[in-house]
Amino acid sequence: MKINKILVVDDEDNISSYLSRKLSKLGYEVFVASDGETAIDITFSRLPDIVLLDVKLPKMNGYEVCHKIKSNDQTRLTPVIMLSAKTQGNEIQQGLDAGCDLYLTKPIGFPDILQHIRSFEK
Repeated sequence: MKINKILVVDDEDNISSYLSRKLSKLGYEVFVASDGETAIDITFSRLPDIVLLDVKLPKMNGYEVCHKIKSNDQTRLTPVIMLSAKTQGNEIQQGLDAGCDLYLTKPIGFPDILQHIRSFEK
């Protein structure tokens, strides 16, 4: 699967705009959401190829968003990479239990994020 469309979900504008700018320069079509409800709306309407998802979000946390994505027949195979400052084992396990494909802890550099995105291309 070639990754063309990426949804970046983070309530910190500096993070989402940085990732969006860097990914767009590489030719990806990038959608941005700053809360969980908007992330769900964009996921179901735009069908991104991969979702970069923060845990701490307004309206619906990242665990809930991930669970909704993975529970829907149309999006259940969409890779979800959780990016979070939450580094405790139980928080990571909660992300995995929600269905995320990969849980990365912040801070993490853009080259590493890009490498993980590309690892989902087949």
